[in-house]
Amino acid sequence: MTKSDSSNEWLDTVAHDLRTPINLVSGCLDVIQNVGPLNEKQTHYLNRAFAGLKRMEHLIARLKDISWVDSSVPLELSEINLSDMVAEAIDLLLEAAEQKEVNVRTNIASDITTIHVDAARIVQVIDNLLSNAIKYNRQGGTVVIGATKDTDSVRVMVQDTGMGIAADDQPHVFDRFFRAPEGVRLKIEGSGLGLAITQGIIQRHGGNIWVESEPNVGSTFYFTLPLVVNSDHSTE
Repeated sequence: MTKSDSSNEWLDTVAHDLRTPINLVSGCLDVIQNVGPLNEKQTHYLNRAFAGLKRMEHLIARLKDISWVDSSVPLELSEINLSDMVAEAIDLLLEAAEQKEVNVRTNIASDITTIHVDAARIVQVIDNLLSNAIKYNRQGGTVVIGATKDTDSVRVMVQDTGMGIAADDQPHVFDRFFRAPEGVRLKIEGSGLGLAITQGIIQRHGGNIWVESEPNVGSTFYFTLPLVVNSDHSTE
């Protein structure tokens, strides 16, 4: 067993073992919620407990994703329609966008039909980039997700009108556990793993990802994907 395989196995074990106490606590909270009427203070702390469990479950999912990125598990490749995938991702994030009055627009080139990728993982990429574009945007801002087609690849961009990323921080945005100081200062929730996982997924597909950003103007994340992913990439 290689060092990487050993590390991945350890992460999977930790993630699995953490689920048992989380499920136990969640079950107990459900019982408390249903035993009878709760006063305002009790309801407040119960909701905080549920929110804490949700954050823990999110972090466990991130750990499992990191384990997958580092593994040699093959991609589950299939033909997918990029426009449909983007539309589904936007639909799931509409509530978050509406809360910040963020307008989400699409600009997918008409000559892009299907691409050959691991659908579940690329959905994850699009969801993470769109979610960040909304979360780090200004109230009443705009998000645009577009895609263009080259000879043998597709280039996707997610552009926002948010706080932007300082030049010194841009080389580190894909580092594991990195969080930009401004996001931390504003207490925007995050694990510091989302973009690292996103980069890992794109690289596993044989693509590239990068960012262009200006503080107080916004950020644009770009990624490329081969129209047909070489099966060799799924085991690199």
